[in-house]
Amino acid sequence: MAHVLTPPKLSGMNYRVIKPLGTGAGSTILLISDKEAGGKRYALKVVRRLSAADDIYVNQARHEFEVAQRLHHPAIIKIYDCRTKRAWFRVSGVELLMEYVDGRSLEEVERPKIGPLVIVFHQVASALVHMHRRGIYHGDLKPSNIMATESARVKLIDFGTAWIKGQEKGRVQGTLSYMAPEQATDRTVDDRTDIYNFGATMYRMFTGKYANPETPMTGGVDVRKLVAPIEVNERIPGTLNETIMACLQWQPERRPAGMFEVEHQLKAVARYMKLKLKAMDLADDGDIG
Repeated sequence: MAHVLTPPKLSGMNYRVIKPLGTGAGSTILLISDKEAGGKRYALKVVRRLSAADDIYVNQARHEFEVAQRLHHPAIIKIYDCRTKRAWFRVSGVELLMEYVDGRSLEEVERPKIGPLVIVFHQVASALVHMHRRGIYHGDLKPSNIMATESARVKLIDFGTAWIKGQEKGRVQGTLSYMAPEQATDRTVDDRTDIYNFGATMYRMFTGKYANPETPMTGGVDVRKLVAPIEVNERIPGTLNETIMACLQWQPERRPAGMFEVEHQLKAVARYMKLKLKAMDLADDGDIG
């Protein structure tokens, strides 16, 4: 019988804080090491509840943990434990024990090369295929939610606003610069909106420009009016250009049938570029491309 590893737990863990890694909406991320496990490193997400206004962040952290427990993919960040903290019988915060990724978000990567980006986005597409098959939709895919190491290994992060099929949706989810039109107008989150988010994220990374206009609550731009990526960056292969534009179709039914189709198209792009779907350096001193 195969040995099943027990996920680490915060209760009883003797850890020390090494340094802050960053801050997010209502949360702080810390790098910690477990003194009892040879100094193994983790990321600790700390959400503090100072007033009722912070309940949204507490609930998102709990939801993020619930989502992560349903996912098991090498390009999706692991969340091992969720601990609710209380003071005077009231919730004072939530802590998430997470896999530590020694890398940067795509938003922080300057002048990325096309080849490594194709490899990165192929991994992200594979992760989204895994999610969609389990009835889970990210809803807020963007460069800051994709972590990449210097060897182009990827981790998709931030599931606080992900939608689990069958659960009620109470508000608009997503980021305007990457949001599908129907996300803004109808509060829709599904496989086709994730495909649009994915296309808008690729557009941003391959061109350095945004696909969406900065117009509140409109979301999306008619693809017929969108400057094709290949016109911004002539080094982009034609097939990749077509894939990005297909993902950004205004009408959901005109986008690829599913992320599995996008994944296959990116694999074909990699073959055309003679890329091996393995680690490569992300950084480059030259221009995009």
